[in-house]
Amino acid sequence: MTIAYYIKQGNLNFADKIIFSDLEIYLYPGDKICLIGRNGCGKSSLMKVIFGDYELDSGEIFKDPNIKIGYLTQDIKTNLDYSIYDFVLSELDDPDSQRYQADIILDKLLIDGNLNLSNCSGGQLRRAYLAKVLVLKPDILLLDEPTNHLDITAIEWLEDFVKTYQGIVICISHDRAYLSNVTNKIWWIDRGVLRKSDQGFKYFEEWQEVVMRQEEAVLRKLNRKLEVENDWLNAGVTARRKRNQKRLADLKNLRENLKQQTLKLSMAKQRLTAIMAEEVKKNRFIIEADAVSFAFGHKKIINNFSFQVKKGEKIGIIGANGSGKSTFIKLLTKQLLPQIGKIIHGTNLEISYLDQHKTPLNPSLSLWQTLCPTGGDQIFLTNGNAMHVAGYLKRFMFDPALLNAKVATLSGGEASRLLLAKILARPGNLLIMDEPTNDLDMDSLEMLLEILSDYEGTLIMVSHDRDFLDRLVTRSLIFSREQIIDIVGGYEDYQRLTLPQISSKPLKLAPTKAAETTTNKPAIKLSYKHQRLLETIPLEVETIEQAIKSLEAQLSDHNLYLVNPDKFYDLTKELEYSQLKLDNLINEWMSIEEIQKSLK
Repeated sequence: MTIAYYIKQGNLNFADKIIFSDLEIYLYPGDKICLIGRNGCGKSSLMKVIFGDYELDSGEIFKDPNIKIGYLTQDIKTNLDYSIYDFVLSELDDPDSQRYQADIILDKLLIDGNLNLSNCSGGQLRRAYLAKVLVLKPDILLLDEPTNHLDITAIEWLEDFVKTYQGIVICISHDRAYLSNVTNKIWWIDRGVLRKSDQGFKYFEEWQEVVMRQEEAVLRKLNRKLEVENDWLNAGVTARRKRNQKRLADLKNLRENLKQQTLKLSMAKQRLTAIMAEEVKKNRFIIEADAVSFAFGHKKIINNFSFQVKKGEKIGIIGANGSGKSTFIKLLTKQLLPQIGKIIHGTNLEISYLDQHKTPLNPSLSLWQTLCPTGGDQIFLTNGNAMHVAGYLKRFMFDPALLNAKVATLSGGEASRLLLAKILARPGNLLIMDEPTNDLDMDSLEMLLEILSDYEGTLIMVSHDRDFLDRLVTRSLIFSREQIIDIVGGYEDYQRLTLPQISSKPLKLAPTKAAETTTNKPAIKLSYKHQRLLETIPLEVETIEQAIKSLEAQLSDHNLYLVNPDKFYDLTKELEYSQLKLDNLINEWMSIEEIQKSLK
């Protein structure tokens, strides 16, 4: 197979920091590569080397002279004064011939080509940059977090685009579902080493376990060798030890090597942890919306919507960009007042809010000042405990040497981790998060998932990350066509509910780490999501059964169709929906109980 691009013996350093040493990569037609690794490990630097923004300090690079490289970077310019159309078509040899393709892509990304870039929001600019690189159709397509600021519909379209793309694609993304669906190779930057696999991201965790087991085997071998050498050292007489200085030097090197290998393995297995202890007040409800309606001009955003947020629920909010999710959050937090209806807060409600723009962070402050705004060096947690700021930051994978670094110097992923550290120290009893997964690497996402699973308060989270939602939330609000659909479960459950004709099989559970590994490892207990569903589904079933009885009683009036056919039609549709929802809930209940039985 023809090689389109390669790097051999590549070395890249920034000041005293080694980014890559003896780097070797090869790109072939058809490659769909996910580039993964922790924030700051060099993923974006590698893309910039391939694109040509960075030069290697040494090494050999080959690029087919006929190929074109396109790059969606994280760094976007905001001082551009021309239309999105002009911007998207600016690098094409024949712009007019590609205007139709540009129209299609801009439409799929939900952005108006006539807008001036200087008037666009950060999300619109990001989508304009994505449209530009897709319209360019380069031979090598470099995508750095392409799903940021895209709703689920746009992400699914992008998946189809990338899967059928004729060129080479290298993608950095935190969206596990997206990577699983589009990639056929993995590049994993792990502790300064670029590891490569010829399988896609869906097999990453299996491959990662193999790598860890291999390293553990090496460590066991080194430990056995060290024991032998220590026995020799302890048994040998002084004169013999003096005559074996080389063996002594080798023993010293072995000890140091073992120490370094153990440290590296520990770092690889490390999961970010954070102390979260909160006093959750015993409220009848957290928030209640009573027949709420809200509109901007003639556009209805929320129409006669009622629901209660119960203590301890984990609710996902899903919907297209512009569907009203942020407006809904502002109504819940009383930043906006409903035009009709009312929002009622429970007593002793303590709200912590993480928005997607990271507004609570002051770029001129240091990390220390951000976490200790009143001075001192202690983080005072909700449970009454205190922790030194350096130790607390270390739990979020920050080097204590960065204590006095300015927030402005942090990368997007580091800023997200700092904001999480700030908010999760004292999260209150209602935590609202708007796109918290943006800019986080895989390890940080696992950390966040574990923290939020253990969080005893109430969580409301806006996200387009389907995998993250399916592994965490027990309830979802779907914003669709001026209505809000309230369902049990995550995005996969919503898909099954709205597309029942695809399969008549019982409703399966959204995949969780515990469920996925039951065939390989004995599970210890049900996941948090399953435990919560076992508690909430019976109540939901009882509520729906009562609603069905009420609907059936109304439809038993034989004159209803003649007197009010519209009402008869609405009640019939509602009855069909309720019966379908009841069937799905019962199937899910039975599936969880089967899993529970298998764990005993």
